[in-house]
Amino acid sequence: MKTRLTPSERAKPRQAGQMGDLSLSDGNDSQIVSALARGLALLDAFTRRDSSLGNAELAERTGLTKSTVSRLAYTLTLQNYLSFDPRLREYRLGPRAIRLGAVAFATTNVRALALPLMQRLAAGSHFNVGLGTRDELQMVYTDAVEGAALIALRLFPGSRIPIATSAMGRAYLATCPAEERDEILERLRPRYGDDWGRIRKGIDDAIAEQESLGYCISIGDWQKDISGIAVPIAAPAGAMRYVLNLGGPAYALAEQQLREKLAPELIAIAREVEATLLPDDTVPNPVTPAL
Repeated sequence: MKTRLTPSERAKPRQAGQMGDLSLSDGNDSQIVSALARGLALLDAFTRRDSSLGNAELAERTGLTKSTVSRLAYTLTLQNYLSFDPRLREYRLGPRAIRLGAVAFATTNVRALALPLMQRLAAGSHFNVGLGTRDELQMVYTDAVEGAALIALRLFPGSRIPIATSAMGRAYLATCPAEERDEILERLRPRYGDDWGRIRKGIDDAIAEQESLGYCISIGDWQKDISGIAVPIAAPAGAMRYVLNLGGPAYALAEQQLREKLAPELIAIAREVEATLLPDDTVPNPVTPAL
């Protein structure tokens, strides 16, 4: 049974001048919106231990008057950032606040979750395994693990590869919102001139491949002697989208090996990361690669 503390006991962790600091900033910085700062202070009053708070407790924790707390809480409830329990006369964080937390969690934890799995795959396959995201018309590596192949790809965190011809870039294009994809393609078109028809076909084929198989490949499309495969990681709406990839020299990385052996392993990593980040009903169904 949950122990109910008194309002003064529950207020103590947040009483140490929280709003005092805010008021000092408020007075010295003309860019601060006071009402927004107070609303955020209200949201910040909730903790894992005290996930349900009444007006009096919120007022004690934030240093705001009860009337101000009442107006702010009413507004935040209308916007679904708070939920109100009329029986207990207490507020909880609402669905929109919870969604923001999920977005923040996903953004900061994808890399931590993926890295040990990437290291395991790189060690077992001997090829480079990377994690990246979009930066304008390129994909930028946030993490890279080198395999033990004699000739390794010299790609490191911060390395950039083209979005249109790399497996990583095509996997991103295949799963980003249609409006975003259309804007990227429109910007890419003039960069490739007369070669755009071939480039666009490669992108369209990759999108179809992603939809049917759950991954994209690039055999000599980015660089003629490089083969690669990529799998996107699903994330909560609004979170940064990441893509996993594996690549190596074409002479050592045959298309059959990419599709039959390495695709299932890369997909398994993506699903394992997603299972931690996403609710059960939003994790994509596994796709069995065609043999």
